[in-house]
Amino acid sequence: MYPTLYHFFYGIFGLEIPFLKIIPMLGFWIGVAFLAANWFSARELKRREGLGLIKSTFKTITVGKPANPIELFFNGLYGFFIGFKLFPILSQSGMVKLFGDFELKPGESITDDFVGFLLSGTGNVVAGLVVAAIMMYWKYREVNKEKLENPIEKEIEIRPHEQMGNVTLIGILGGIGGAVLFATLEKPWLITEYISNPSLGIGHLYNGLTVYGGVILSVIGCVYYFWKQKLPITQYLDAIGPTVLFAYGVGRIGCQLAGDGDWGIDNLAPQPDFLAFLPDWIWAYDYPNNINNEGIIMENSLFPDYNHKLENPVYPTPIYEMIMCFGLFAFIWSLRKKLTAPMMMFSIYVLVTGIERLLIERIRINTEYGSGLSQAEEISIGLIILGAFGLFYFWKKHRNKEVIKE
Repeated sequence: MYPTLYHFFYGIFGLEIPFLKIIPMLGFWIGVAFLAANWFSARELKRREGLGLIKSTFKTITVGKPANPIELFFNGLYGFFIGFKLFPILSQSGMVKLFGDFELKPGESITDDFVGFLLSGTGNVVAGLVVAAIMMYWKYREVNKEKLENPIEKEIEIRPHEQMGNVTLIGILGGIGGAVLFATLEKPWLITEYISNPSLGIGHLYNGLTVYGGVILSVIGCVYYFWKQKLPITQYLDAIGPTVLFAYGVGRIGCQLAGDGDWGIDNLAPQPDFLAFLPDWIWAYDYPNNINNEGIIMENSLFPDYNHKLENPVYPTPIYEMIMCFGLFAFIWSLRKKLTAPMMMFSIYVLVTGIERLLIERIRINTEYGSGLSQAEEISIGLIILGAFGLFYFWKKHRNKEVIKE
């Protein structure tokens, strides 16, 4: 396994590039997943625009306005985070702990636990304030370059695919926020412990990522954005929804390569004869050098900082999900020119994503609720019901309109 890009390049090519320790393998593939979804969505929106199903929107902007204090504040806030968190990568001197319990062991650097550092309240306050001031001044200077004595209004055209920048940003923020939130809700006692002892730091609430949480919050955020911008919600959901399946499959590549714990239950059964042509790790895998350092210590590990493997091999469920998601996406994508009823594409996506996850949950490790089902299983059942109802409802609604036309 390769917890970060540093471990990947060192393990595959023998190259040591310390800076790459700050880029988690899973985070890298999540980024690729968002780019892939953006590309497919933009392509489908262009096609629908060409058919006249979606039209451009027009927005009136004011050119020549003076710098907005709110914009300056948020630019400064962004700059403070950059200085506060990224400057310590270059020099660990001058760091201050504002809250939390992040500590570096002797001989360790920030890149050895960069995610833990980002989630902590530790950083360089002076560097944060300096970069914040620079960013605020830069924004002020750039805006004032175009400042006019009498600001003018201008109407600009925004084509459907040009909305994808904002949609992707909403997807990233909602995806990360929802994934963290739902993962924490799987272990509610973490919240109780943090409330009773805030000194534990906000990082105490972190319990990994739950994909469904990210998807749900992202969809809610996007629907609100479409409604706010007066965009045809059904057309955008039909165009963008199915691409989430592809992005999900790409993200699972990162889960597999990092060994992030999204594996299955123990699999001690021998590999069936009809699968003999496949490598052993497709059937059962012990995830050596996994990012969680879970399992037993490995002797002579290539990576001293990640030197564990699972005691028993397990089902490599990320691989199975990747294959299923790519296959299901190809199936839905092939239907996009045949299904003309609004919301049919999105309903199929909701249905198949529920089925896919419900099937894989049977062999995955998860926290079960009082019902005997995991959080993902309960959500999957809801999605299956919602998707099936959507298919029937929107097909019938479209059919009735066609009958009326005749």
